[in-house]
Amino acid sequence: MGRRRKPKSLSEELLESPWWVSAMFALGSYIVFYAVVPAMLAGNPLLAGLAAVIRSVAWAPPLIFAFVGLLSFVRERRQAQTARVQGVSQRFRPVSRPDSRPDSRQGTAHEAAAHREWSIEALKQLEWKRFELLCVAYYEAMGFKVKTVPHGPDGGIDATLYKAGVGTPLAVVQCKAWNKPVKVEQVRALGGVMHEHKVRRGVFWSLSGYVGQPVRESAERAGIQLLDGAAIVERIRALPAEKQAALLAQAFKGDYRTPTCAACGVKMVPREVKGRPIWGCRNFPSCRSLFFRTA
Repeated sequence: MGRRRKPKSLSEELLESPWWVSAMFALGSYIVFYAVVPAMLAGNPLLAGLAAVIRSVAWAPPLIFAFVGLLSFVRERRQAQTARVQGVSQRFRPVSRPDSRPDSRQGTAHEAAAHREWSIEALKQLEWKRFELLCVAYYEAMGFKVKTVPHGPDGGIDATLYKAGVGTPLAVVQCKAWNKPVKVEQVRALGGVMHEHKVRRGVFWSLSGYVGQPVRESAERAGIQLLDGAAIVERIRALPAEKQAALLAQAFKGDYRTPTCAACGVKMVPREVKGRPIWGCRNFPSCRSLFFRTA
């Protein structure tokens, strides 16, 4: 014969109930102990003192119910948060795509041909962080000492250039491997950072170029040199052959296509959200950085 299940206590029932149930108990108990019970006892002279005592401690039961209600509210919030995280995790499910792997054999011959020499097509193969590292490596090849931010917010600067043995920065650099031209707002932002750090020279690398005459005018006023994809390739090709080869090997070493999480500095993974392909951080849900992608 099975053992009879022990009935739940009132506190357990309230903890599993919505918080407002405990709030109703708190209000009801206060009315009972402050008004109803003393009124019932007031007609008896022998119990009048007891009625006064009960009224003086009428706040105790409501306080207990209020505390149970608070615990129930916290429990509800935690359950709701857990449900949201699980729901988002299901929507951001990893996907397996044969053509999304960095080492996929599809297109290998075409990419190898593109990487034999520097070109805009070769630059477009690089993910945003590798593009920034190429920028840093280029200026190091030019003989500058370069200071960078490994990952996280860069404060509007991807690289700060110094001459050897000089502590004062010579110039600051911002890099954008966007697939759309840079607008004037980004150039003005770099000018603001230059003014804040009291640096007179700036360089802006934009793989897709710039849009609008205000960009040129703003850059000229701030002392910013604008380099688009063609200008970047031209400057790299002006380096000695051995330095070009070293940059080429460094830029296209390992996984140079999978985007890097800007917050964590780790390679992202392919996912889907509402049927749309994205790159998501592998540290999800603690990190929710993502990039939309077309394949």
